[in-house]
Amino acid sequence: MATGKPSILVPYDATELSIKALDKAIEIASRMGYEILLLYIIDDTRFCPSRMEKFISNITDLEKTKKYLVNLIKEGAEKCMTEVVGKIKEKELFVKYIIRVGHPDDEILEVSKNPNIHLIVMGCSGSFKKRHNRRGVGSISRWISEVASCPVVLMR
Repeated sequence: MATGKPSILVPYDATELSIKALDKAIEIASRMGYEILLLYIIDDTRFCPSRMEKFISNITDLEKTKKYLVNLIKEGAEKCMTEVVGKIKEKELFVKYIIRVGHPDDEILEVSKNPNIHLIVMGCSGSFKKRHNRRGVGSISRWISEVASCPVVLMR
């Protein structure tokens, strides 16, 4: 973070749960004088499972398509994050965002290693729960809550 103040990391993807997590982070940041770091992650591991690559005859085209998709998603993410940051700044909070490409649990943990990150606030439901209308903790949020070096608040 730019100022070195304690910060709240919020993995954000504009889903209902990430919006709830952001609202909670704003509430905490307002009370505690913390800053907010929004993290948008483009999960490029879902474009083509690595075990499928052996069945694809033209890996070069696959890689080009993957790069194209990542860039397309980055453009949308930039617009989304710029809009969200503007709304948070209206509340007179310091906020910054970063966009990373990779697996969500790896990226969240890597960013959370920043010594200014004092708290992670994130949604807790995985894609299985969304598809099958079940409550519970998703695999990524469970993993983060178990191994992160700072406290984690999971929103339902």
